[in-house]
Amino acid sequence: MVTNDTSEETKIHTNEFAVHIKGGENVAKEIAQKYGFVHKGQIGSLKNYYLFEHRKIQKRSLSPSLEHCKILESDSSVLWFEQQEVKRRVKRSISRKSFLTFHDPLYPEQWFLHDGGYGGYDMNVIPAWKDGFSGKGVVVSILDDGIQGNHPDLAQNYDKDASYDINDADEDPTPQDDDENKHGTRCAGEVAAVANNEFCGVGIAYNSSIGGVRMLDGSVTDNIEATALSLNPDHIHIYSASWGPEDDGKTVDGPGKLAKTAFIEGITKGRGGLGSIFVWASGNGGRHNDNCNCDGYTNSIYTISISSATQSGLMPWYLEQCSSTLATTYSSGTSNRDQNIITVDVDYSYFTELQSGQTPDASKLCTKSHTGTSASAPIAAAICALALEANPRLTWRDMQYLIVMTSRYEPLAKETGWITNGIGKRVSTKFGYGLMDAAAMVKLARSKEWKTQPEQHICTTQPDNVERLIPATRGERLETTINTTGCKNTENAVLYLEHVQVIISLNFHPRGNLHITLISPSGTQSAILLPRPHDKIDGSFNNWPFMSVHFWGEIPQGNWKLVITNDGNISPSGPGKLISWHLVFYGTQIRPFYLNSLKESEISPVSELEHAFLNECASKNKFQITINGQSECTYKCPLGQYGEVRDYTCHMCDKSCSSCYGPSYNNCLSCPKHFLSNSTCVKSCPDGFFHDTEKRQCYPCLPVCSECESRDVCSACKHGFFLHNRMCISSCPPRTFAEKRVCKNCHHSCASCYGPLSSNCLSCSTPLNLRNSSCYTECPPHHYSNSDSLCVRCHRSCENCMSSDTCSSCESDWERNSHEICVYNARCTNGWYNSHLESCEACYPYCEQCSGPNTQDCVYCDSRYLWLEGRCVETCPDGYFNMNDECYLCDRQCSKCESNENCLRCKDGFFLHLGKCYKSCPFGFYSDGRNECRSCHSECLHCSGSSNFNCTACAEGYVLIHHTCKSRCLDGFFLVTNGEENHCLPCYSTCKTCTDFGPTHCTSCYENSTFSGSSCIPCLDDEFFNKESKECERCHDNCGRCFGPEETNCLSCPALLRLDEVKHMCFPCCDGSVLKKSECCTCSKDLDVCISSDHPRSITVNLSSQNFNEVIIPLSHVVPVVIAICLSVVLLYVILFGLLQANSMGWFRLKFGEQKYERVPNNMAAKFDAEMEKISLTHDDLEDEDDIYEKV
Repeated sequence: MVTNDTSEETKIHTNEFAVHIKGGENVAKEIAQKYGFVHKGQIGSLKNYYLFEHRKIQKRSLSPSLEHCKILESDSSVLWFEQQEVKRRVKRSISRKSFLTFHDPLYPEQWFLHDGGYGGYDMNVIPAWKDGFSGKGVVVSILDDGIQGNHPDLAQNYDKDASYDINDADEDPTPQDDDENKHGTRCAGEVAAVANNEFCGVGIAYNSSIGGVRMLDGSVTDNIEATALSLNPDHIHIYSASWGPEDDGKTVDGPGKLAKTAFIEGITKGRGGLGSIFVWASGNGGRHNDNCNCDGYTNSIYTISISSATQSGLMPWYLEQCSSTLATTYSSGTSNRDQNIITVDVDYSYFTELQSGQTPDASKLCTKSHTGTSASAPIAAAICALALEANPRLTWRDMQYLIVMTSRYEPLAKETGWITNGIGKRVSTKFGYGLMDAAAMVKLARSKEWKTQPEQHICTTQPDNVERLIPATRGERLETTINTTGCKNTENAVLYLEHVQVIISLNFHPRGNLHITLISPSGTQSAILLPRPHDKIDGSFNNWPFMSVHFWGEIPQGNWKLVITNDGNISPSGPGKLISWHLVFYGTQIRPFYLNSLKESEISPVSELEHAFLNECASKNKFQITINGQSECTYKCPLGQYGEVRDYTCHMCDKSCSSCYGPSYNNCLSCPKHFLSNSTCVKSCPDGFFHDTEKRQCYPCLPVCSECESRDVCSACKHGFFLHNRMCISSCPPRTFAEKRVCKNCHHSCASCYGPLSSNCLSCSTPLNLRNSSCYTECPPHHYSNSDSLCVRCHRSCENCMSSDTCSSCESDWERNSHEICVYNARCTNGWYNSHLESCEACYPYCEQCSGPNTQDCVYCDSRYLWLEGRCVETCPDGYFNMNDECYLCDRQCSKCESNENCLRCKDGFFLHLGKCYKSCPFGFYSDGRNECRSCHSECLHCSGSSNFNCTACAEGYVLIHHTCKSRCLDGFFLVTNGEENHCLPCYSTCKTCTDFGPTHCTSCYENSTFSGSSCIPCLDDEFFNKESKECERCHDNCGRCFGPEETNCLSCPALLRLDEVKHMCFPCCDGSVLKKSECCTCSKDLDVCISSDHPRSITVNLSSQNFNEVIIPLSHVVPVVIAICLSVVLLYVILFGLLQANSMGWFRLKFGEQKYERVPNNMAAKFDAEMEKISLTHDDLEDEDDIYEKV
């Protein structure tokens, strides 16, 4: 029953036995128990097969347990058994790391091939390689500054038939040997760098054929472009270009007639009629806020416009946004965070060193610094080459379909700006349909489901030639619509969209202010032009074809809306004018196969039942919305839209708002990234408000705070309040002092103070004593501590004392009398003193007794004078007071006093209150401006002035509002509690009464607003409030703002109309009767229209006949003067020409200082023609950055 395996491989035996037992599970349990096994149950669903385990056998052993095998073999109930062995098994999947392990030195560092992007994403190329696709048989040509065909990493794949030097008119496209012409070679390496050699990395299509056209190293003309675009179109499959018009944020330019013809010939005849594939870099003008819809190459339906994403999955700083971008590949990003693209580099020294017998440095043949959208387009071209190898019958439109259907938004999802179009595809102006996926493109291209796309149809709508004004006010917009059937029931019918062009003619100065959006019948909003702040000079688009790929797969039938918004920061010269616009639809009449998984309702726009459905919504007081082409009625419009009650449809908010009640920038209800303040989204809140980051709005500080960090945390206080512990209080607490409206701590020795130092005390902490604004443990000699802990000087007769009138010991020359009072020991009679000669000499006049002859030697004064520090004075000076005919010093903060207990005037910075000087008035008192404290009004607990409108604190049960104490908050305020204090905060600007701050906390509204839910919706500029219906209603069409529905109720007028302030009516600025300058424009007599010019060519000066005599110069006088001037100019020209000619012939030399001028040698060539300009991608070292060429 046991079979021995003769395999040479060492076997590992476990302590488990599989057994086949007749009689069922009970018998199996008995046998297991009988022989010391543990019965572990039936093996899977195998009936009568059980698993036994023996705990005394090692779990892993090199030899079987023969003893237990014999026991089982001897039991007749055991039909079969086997001790379990460990078997080696491997997964049959292929390890990605072990497959296609190329030996190219930089291959491991090509992060965009090895899960190196954010989230572990890459271009997903390796699965396509594993399926055997590497671009074999596909020819790619790089239209650039040439290609180093003998580069060791390109030579094997170099194709001379895909190459040409247009600049020098020969077949060798090798670039110049300098640092400026490496671009084309680098792009070629991304596509076709040879795999498995000792050079650089691996090209994505490493078996494709690669060529290059040298066209950018010199003047670029329409002819040169057309020659490059039409080179060998039946041999070259893919053209990759990383150049275009200047990306300066103000240029609008595209291909000329020849280049356009080359594009059309390429897509109709190239590749045997399948169509050439043109891959284009979308542009590097992000630093100038450029928009690639103004680049006629990337904006073309014939090109695959490719954008860039950083390794972090974000928009790089150089990226241009536009609606014509089809997809994205990885490229460079932020220094020190994102890696660049690794590829080959131009280096001729390799061959020089090799020929001279040296060992060349192969690393110079490579670069890790390829950057910009220049690096993205070749990656896309290489991926297209893989798809073409998988299915060589793909047409130029098939390739675009493949990219739309397979590109991924997930790797780039953390970047903002994604929208969902009418068939559920994510798309953005930054990345198109997302990151290209090589494996998915290959898989779909070779699948059985793939079908060549139906024939392309082109449908053009009738032009709308009605001229309309583009508002000059920032945030205002012009909206206009075109209703179309998509040429239904004609030979040009387009029922399923690919590209949509909007052909626009308009005037607006500055043009860069404009933000243009096209909205499809399915509700997809595509920004076909974003503001370009540098586009300040030109003011027009003349039949410019803006193109969008955002509507791919949608049905064109229905209303298309064009929205033109003045969205810039530059003040326009006046309103602009939309002259004409129309749409061109490119697509198919037959449903493409990739839409078969979608229901018709998921891709159809609103049908002819649109108006009936709209009326149904209106009858229910609901708004009509369109989701994936299907209409619904809703009480609330989606986020980013507002409900228009005039037609019960949802309209777009301004881009600064996340929700709104109207179209303008000052109609916001919430903000996406800034903060809501008075219906406007602002970057920083006004004074008295703080940023509430949770609600994204500006929230008011407490009324006592001028600045705050949150509602309960103040950072600065209003007048009359002081900042303490991040709160504003009406007076500083004990042991603090006020400085610039901030309560600061006193020195620890002070009980009260006027500054932070130990010498700034007003009173002392127990048991310290105050002297000269400092606190001491004991009073100094000749002083005593009084009941207020003040150190007071003893009488001058006392050496020590216990009070002002009790000496404990006397000074020298003083002696205690019988009344325990120290008296002066005078040895001479009054008016004389005992000199050192032991004789009596006269005192200074006015001294009754003295110790010497000087004025400061008086001990007592006669009855007419007062004693002051040894002198006799008639009155005590300021700062002293008279007590017992002696002058004593007032308190240090007192400038005039009657006694130490009764100050009459305080020094600057202190306030007098009840005979004492304080740094600030006590609670319940205020400073009257004369450094004296006065009692607050009876309604105030504390105040900053005398009236009941100067309160800063209120009694319990009252609240402070506008510096008055009220029993409750008034209308327009709501109650908040901060600690023990109640405050009234203002409601949001649209609310009359409210429960909290914000546009959604209203409980009632002012008369210019409609109450909706908990919000007050103000009337818009062209509306008035109907007091009867309590609703906002529209003004008459002739009015801008109004106070009623009639044309006689105007308060302001639209552009080109003027207001008659008496009749309250709006009239045309021009009536055609006279040529005049009206109050709103300069009028044309012939056209009856405004003809105001931004740059008038003449200035009319009216000289009043009342003040000036009319000066008339006869024509006969003018003609001779003009002739004389002309002759003088001609004579001067002849003289100068003659001098210069004589100088050039060597007859004599003209010297200008010490400078010498020589002719430029004829053999000296400028490195770049004036018509070609190179724009560096960054401001960093040019050696480490790539360049993009741009045609001027």
